[in-house]
Amino acid sequence: MSATANDDRVRKIMRDIKAIKIQGARKVAVAGARILMIVAQGSHAKSSREFVSELGMVSREVVGLRPTEPALRFGQELIVSKVASRKRVSVGELRRYAVLVCRHYIYETKKMLDKIAQYGARLISDGDVVMTHCHSHCVVEILRFAKRQGKDFSVIVTETRPLLQGKITARELLAEKIPVVYCVDSASASLMKDATKVLVGADAVTAGGDVVNKIGTYQIAIEARAYKVPFIVACGTHKYDAKTALGFPEPIEERGRTEVSGARELTGAKVVNPAFDVTPKEYVYEIVTEIGVFSPETLVGVLVSHGKNGGDLNGC
Repeated sequence: MSATANDDRVRKIMRDIKAIKIQGARKVAVAGARILMIVAQGSHAKSSREFVSELGMVSREVVGLRPTEPALRFGQELIVSKVASRKRVSVGELRRYAVLVCRHYIYETKKMLDKIAQYGARLISDGDVVMTHCHSHCVVEILRFAKRQGKDFSVIVTETRPLLQGKITARELLAEKIPVVYCVDSASASLMKDATKVLVGADAVTAGGDVVNKIGTYQIAIEARAYKVPFIVACGTHKYDAKTALGFPEPIEERGRTEVSGARELTGAKVVNPAFDVTPKEYVYEIVTEIGVFSPETLVGVLVSHGKNGGDLNGC
């Protein structure tokens, strides 16, 4: 690990990503870009080759912090590969270019979120009761945008154990004066009869069109189908994991047992704490992205045909 990567700011961001103090795929990806920017700014590499190697080493550690985050992985790969492709420049010029690439990536992710909010708000109508799970910046921005358009709707927010990320969603919606019903996860089936739509985020979309999201999403999708409630997903196209087309499964992060049980409780029991689950495409009505609203199969087809994966850095 380079001296720059041991910068207190870098280590703090890494700890916060690992502990899910920074949460939401977009914010995690942006935090990863900020780490590379700090490393680039403080690098003491003597050559361009040494500098690229340093960025790559830090990037691999960053990706390992949250394995089920394609947005983080793709963002890191994009930035490092873009910097590595810059030939015949001094190490000083390459450092400055790396900072520019990181800043542009952060700007592009914000622009992506704005587009998703605009497309998604079109799906929200007066009188809707929208159920959501966990905390998704895409979902919150869609609902904010719809509210600011003057639409009258309410939102059922599940608490999302074990880290209660639903509270973040509830607080942000309440700040916009959007009516909220906050419930325990196990009440979702009972409340589904009142919902007109389900709107959740995604941490990954596989090559088959399945959606990886916070644990508990799959059971909500099953409940939505039972009540014939449209199950809608909102995410950027950088969540698409093309590697799954080659047979590589999307890794599911297993969190520590202390999040759900005291270290000395349930001695002898195997405590299972997966961070995510997979919702089959058959349960997904539509996916809202920055390029439009699609069925899972159509979205994958569009992304494959355009070779789109991981965002756009063509402006650098």
